[in-house]
Amino acid sequence: MSLWKIYPLVLGWIDVPKSMITTGLDADINIVIPYLGFYVTDGKHRVLVDNGINAKYIVNGKAWAGRPASGGEKDVLSELARLGVQPTDIDYVLYTHLHNDHVGNCHLFPTAVHVFQDAEWKELLDPLPSMKIRGDFDQSMIEVLKGLKTQRLVGDSAFLPGIKVILTPGHTAGSQCILVDTAKGEYLIAGDTIHMRHIAYGYLNTLELMDGTVIPVTPAPKTWDEISPSSLVYDHYAWYQSIYRIKALFPDPEYVLTGHGPYLVNKVFG
Repeated sequence: MSLWKIYPLVLGWIDVPKSMITTGLDADINIVIPYLGFYVTDGKHRVLVDNGINAKYIVNGKAWAGRPASGGEKDVLSELARLGVQPTDIDYVLYTHLHNDHVGNCHLFPTAVHVFQDAEWKELLDPLPSMKIRGDFDQSMIEVLKGLKTQRLVGDSAFLPGIKVILTPGHTAGSQCILVDTAKGEYLIAGDTIHMRHIAYGYLNTLELMDGTVIPVTPAPKTWDEISPSSLVYDHYAWYQSIYRIKALFPDPEYVLTGHGPYLVNKVFG
């Protein structure tokens, strides 16, 4: 069994009200959260999970919902360079989902195989009107991805030795999580199925920010099953089933690496 190391990559950031992430909680707190990718390697294979937002979505220093933000190619290239990695070194790009802040720089990896769920591809091809209004899917990525080497998955899959994927719909139809075996145990890269741990592990009452500062936050009530969905869930029934599944597999939130967790910055796992 291959043992891997996981390096979170900060591919930009956005300033948001915490209540946008944990709906109904801490409306008076604004936080800066990263656009995250993850470089994963066992010394033989080089895998990138997600690749951040395209710079075209940052207009006059603001992104989604007019929030202050930064991101784009420069962040992807500088974060990989920090680890001594070139885009052409990447063997596979695994996508937790195909929203514009996770697939926006796919063009930087022309030699990699780009891997996503078949259900996610179909949602990108034909998003609902509400998805178009929010602009979650960038349909210009369709032709870009068609020009790359791609692999579609259907459901759970053993992908590489020490790496598995599980289908976790709800945030999107084809959201998937990446399970990675490391010397310190198995980790789960959750994407936006869980933007921050506090969504699924709602009993958490502190939050570490990107600069290392720890602040108190409001736990989710027990009457909510100690779960606080984000405002960005398409199918709540499917999403809750995905959350219950993840929590059964990973009762310890320290092993769940989330799509926008500020507490993952400057850390290495495995």
